[in-house]
Amino acid sequence: MKIGVSTLALAEHSISEILEYLEDIGADYCEIINEYPMADVEVTDSYSIGFTVHAPISDINIASLNDRVRDASVREVMRSVDLAADIGADVLVVHPGLVPFLGRRYTGRIMERNLESLREIVDYGEERGVGVFPENMPRLEGPLMRDLDELWGAVEELDTMATLDVAHAATMGYGVDEMVTGRVGHVHLSDNDRETDSHDALGEGSIDFRGLLDKLEDHGYRGVLTVEVKNTREIESSVEFLRRIIH
Repeated sequence: MKIGVSTLALAEHSISEILEYLEDIGADYCEIINEYPMADVEVTDSYSIGFTVHAPISDINIASLNDRVRDASVREVMRSVDLAADIGADVLVVHPGLVPFLGRRYTGRIMERNLESLREIVDYGEERGVGVFPENMPRLEGPLMRDLDELWGAVEELDTMATLDVAHAATMGYGVDEMVTGRVGHVHLSDNDRETDSHDALGEGSIDFRGLLDKLEDHGYRGVLTVEVKNTREIESSVEFLRRIIH
């Protein structure tokens, strides 16, 4: 398994500064969150770091019942597919859609819309050689795919893999034994108290990461473990924590 770091805590820096920093701390991958201030990035081939890409999170709803909002959201995610293809990233993380307050009575149709949009994006990813891996969401009102069974069902129907966000799953009450299946194609890591998605450094909360890595190993996972925390201190302590427990 390889160690990756999200730009979540680093977005105020240029991409070259980020990549130099990640090389210095010994990370293997950088996950670019492809929205402001990193909506337009150019990467040279002078770095040893590999890449994954996270599609935009803000101002996006691929499940919207408003056709204009939904179509614009899908186009924005497809732009991230293009970025991934251009920089040689074979994983694109994408969030599912949302159920707005006034849309609660139409949740079934919104879920259908979500799957339709994901299918378009997955198909486009296949054309560009990029795996599109939907991510499970935390315990918040609105997002779809908070329930892991919903995530597994969607990726099976789409014939793709999932991004398992371990911290999100923990807020939904899942233990690490329940989080891993053969459909996990990418992993996000941060720690928390199993109540709030606080993006704490690994080892500073209550999640059993050693047990998690054992389960991933049992399922043959060989992909990237992407650290998603709030600042450089937490990045560095999390990377060191992973180095100590990766088999």
